[in-house]
Amino acid sequence: MSEVVDFEVPWHLIYHYYISGSIAIFLNLLVIYLILFHSGKLDGFRFYLLAFQIWCTASDVNIAFLTQPIPLFPVFAGYGVGFLYDWFDCSSFTLFVSFTFLLSGQIEVLTICFFRKHQAIMKLKQSTDRLPYPFIYVLCMSYSVAISTACHLIRISKEEQWQLIQLNHSSLIPQFQRLREFSLGYLNYGLIAFFVLTAFGTFKTTIVISVLVYRMYNVLSMVQGQLSKTTLARHRVALWSLSMQFMTTPISFLPAFIVLVVTLFPTAYSQEICRCSLMVATTHSTVNSLVVITTYPEFRKTFMFWKKPRKLHRISSLRPSGL
Repeated sequence: MSEVVDFEVPWHLIYHYYISGSIAIFLNLLVIYLILFHSGKLDGFRFYLLAFQIWCTASDVNIAFLTQPIPLFPVFAGYGVGFLYDWFDCSSFTLFVSFTFLLSGQIEVLTICFFRKHQAIMKLKQSTDRLPYPFIYVLCMSYSVAISTACHLIRISKEEQWQLIQLNHSSLIPQFQRLREFSLGYLNYGLIAFFVLTAFGTFKTTIVISVLVYRMYNVLSMVQGQLSKTTLARHRVALWSLSMQFMTTPISFLPAFIVLVVTLFPTAYSQEICRCSLMVATTHSTVNSLVVITTYPEFRKTFMFWKKPRKLHRISSLRPSGL
């Protein structure tokens, strides 16, 4: 086991956190600026989109600078080297809970954006929409809390961790002793609940958003003759942008699924696979921000400095009328 587990800090991963995180934060802040000052046609929906971008920014700051998780798979353990670890001596379990809450919260806030747009489009049909939207919003965020709680239940005392190391990974004791702080877990009810909630959450979100998109496109097709071109275009652009943003979410949850697989079926390459998965997952906000900028015409024009062409007034004749 000691031959396949590297306890040294993988600096290529740390540099990736810094570079990828800085790019993502810059683009997120750019999108926030565009939402605040160049989104006149988005009406109240822009505040939901703004909440999503703020959540993405917080998640990027957390993983790129505050936590910087380092997995030790195939041993179910890890540590952090971020500012929270260095300055405040936060435990790796605490860092893992915050990382999970912010990452899962991104998906739930995006789901709330879909529900908010669904509510607006359903009103166009002039029929009663009985969905309890505020209650749904609470349920969405409660799901992130549930996943984070499952992560918290994985936590075991340091004494129990050392007992597991001595029992299952005795050859790794010197390497673990050199770490200032680490966290190790095992397959308990908390971990099983975390895996189940993660898998169910992915399935649930995919089904819910697919149904919402289908219904919204149907309603827009039904009422397109009753709406002005401007109103119809505004709803279609917002729906298209949200759909494209959802298409970027596999960048986040597929790496998490891969980590789940290598946890359940460890191999000699588990550690490097997990590191590569983390590197991929941290690019989600960058791709998402580029999608937002390119799918909203107002943002695209502002970002690319597009200007409306000047109208040239035709001069019928330069000669005096008396000639």
